[in-house]
Amino acid sequence: MATQPRLPKRIGRLDRATVVTVLASVLLAILTGLATAKLGSLQHQLKAVLIVAAGLTMVIAALRPDIGLLILLALSPFELAFYGTNSNQVMLVLLALVLAWRIRTRAIPWWISAGGLMVVIGGFVSVIGAHNRSLALEGAVDWLCAFVILFVALTVLREREDASRRMVDIFVGSAVIVVFFGFLQKAGIDAIVGEPFDTGVPNSFFSYYTVYAGYIALASTLATAEILVALEEHRPLRVSAFGAAMVFMLVGLAASTSRGGLVALGAGWVMLAVLNMRRASVFGRVIVVIAVFIVAAFAVTPHSEILTLEHRVAQSNGSLGEDKTRFAIQKAGEEALTNHPFGLGYGNFPYYVSSYVRTAYVHQPFFHAQETSVQVGLDAGWLGLAGFWLLVASPILLVIKHGKGGSSAVRASGFAAALVGFMAQGLYDYLLWDLAFLVFFVAMLWGSVHALRVDELASASEEADLPIPSSLPV
Repeated sequence: MATQPRLPKRIGRLDRATVVTVLASVLLAILTGLATAKLGSLQHQLKAVLIVAAGLTMVIAALRPDIGLLILLALSPFELAFYGTNSNQVMLVLLALVLAWRIRTRAIPWWISAGGLMVVIGGFVSVIGAHNRSLALEGAVDWLCAFVILFVALTVLREREDASRRMVDIFVGSAVIVVFFGFLQKAGIDAIVGEPFDTGVPNSFFSYYTVYAGYIALASTLATAEILVALEEHRPLRVSAFGAAMVFMLVGLAASTSRGGLVALGAGWVMLAVLNMRRASVFGRVIVVIAVFIVAAFAVTPHSEILTLEHRVAQSNGSLGEDKTRFAIQKAGEEALTNHPFGLGYGNFPYYVSSYVRTAYVHQPFFHAQETSVQVGLDAGWLGLAGFWLLVASPILLVIKHGKGGSSAVRASGFAAALVGFMAQGLYDYLLWDLAFLVFFVAMLWGSVHALRVDELASASEEADLPIPSSLPV
């Protein structure tokens, strides 16, 4: 009688849920590829490759969710749009579907649970009264998937002591690539990234130059904190590597001539110094490091770009036509938020502008209200806005409450400072409409939580005269 063949031991150890998620992820990736990829031009071929990469990410994530999450972070800046959707949306939704079952509520801080639920519930409630309900529903689903990914990261990366450090490495490494292609784009070489939205102003893989500048400001803030960590740990090679990346990114930021990007970086640097005031040696290094990089970036940035940037900054008093339009749109958004406590729904602000805004400075229905807090309120109502502010304020307060701490506490301050920079730029702009920034936003929240926890465990180990664990207890 023939015996039934036995599975190899390695496969036999896989539980049924893992096998099902692998098969489901492969099927979803195939269907997505067939539905969206039509080979032909170079752009279509690149998009098809990215779709395949997204599919492979799903398979990897089913087996190794930690690697899948890092791949999502690494690929998010290189978003490509195709036929009504984009690569980030495909990865975000599929990763959320594949990994949701791994969430463990005990690993999620109360303020992230509360804030995330408030934003998601507010987004879905806004769908009821939205002019375009399908678009509003799409935005609510995007927020839901982003928080699912955040909850998964808090669960599966909880045991990885080096996870937040690696995240910074990936974030800054991706930023260097983005800046490189921004320089190519400015030089007229746009075979991969396409022509810039505004002639002569690079946006690289991002949709608009201010979004590109905001991303570089985030990465530069994180890189500054990581240089401080490397100095604290006496790692000269790491200091040199991040120092070179910093100068390169700062020149790329200057090339964008974005005032919002400068505001984001400046606010991030100031908050980084403030959060480390109780660490005397670190505070002194913050001032020195920032001064050194300002001088270095100024020295290597072409003079013509410096003059352009100085001219734009000098006219930041509202005299520019684009500023008058921005202020008019912001006022309209604030009025809409006051009169619609349940929000308008994601993507529905243009309908409000078309119907109710009458001013000489607004000639088209803008997609967003040019102000992050206001637009979040329009997307998810007052409830969602309250949850959003809970999410933004909590990491900053936790870093302040944490006190001095060690090198991981400095890294946590970098994540919190990056959030402050993001919100500073958000006073005049709204970047979350670019789906990559949803990923970046939740990544900053996760990074601050993880780095603080690593520092707490390291401090506890030192006090008990025990070796620092290579992995964190669940």
